[in-house]
Amino acid sequence: MPRLLEEWRRRLARLLRGWAAALAPPSTSRLSLAPSLEPLTSALAACPATREPLSVEQAVLERSLGVLRREAADALAALGSAHALVSSARFSQLQEVRQRVAAGQLPQDALQTMAADYQGWQSDQVRLFDALALVLRMRIPQGTALEQVGEELEPQARQHLASLAAEYQRGLLAQQFRPAGEPGGAASDADG
Repeated sequence: MPRLLEEWRRRLARLLRGWAAALAPPSTSRLSLAPSLEPLTSALAACPATREPLSVEQAVLERSLGVLRREAADALAALGSAHALVSSARFSQLQEVRQRVAAGQLPQDALQTMAADYQGWQSDQVRLFDALALVLRMRIPQGTALEQVGEELEPQARQHLASLAAEYQRGLLAQQFRPAGEPGGAASDADG
């Protein structure tokens, strides 16, 4: 996420936590209120909308490579399954359009447009599951990324990581501001 968006999410999270604290039952002393907020605060931290976003740098520095691979595999499996679900629905729609074209209710162009859309979904689905298979086959050493780098190279590794994270953020920002008609543009993405 762009840094500005991350800052906005942090502010929103602090605001929501403040509201949650304000909604807590009144107490005569601050000391007796603090322990009662701990379960609420920990429950709020589990909610994606209220916890502060995890940056690429934080993820790399704080998680072992095995955990990162598992998270990547889980995300790819979920996205691939969602894509498969939509592809299946598109195929059903394609069959319906084909029948309507055969009956003369729709022009031939409608079938070609729908077939191209379905083929795009199908191709993306194959790419997603290929990426998942690649991630699952990767050999991952024990420990974090910095444990794989010698201490003498750690400053350069951290600088490189910061550059990679900045490039990732730049790519996300560029994707957000693509014209609506382009693939991955604002109209075709609901995540952004």
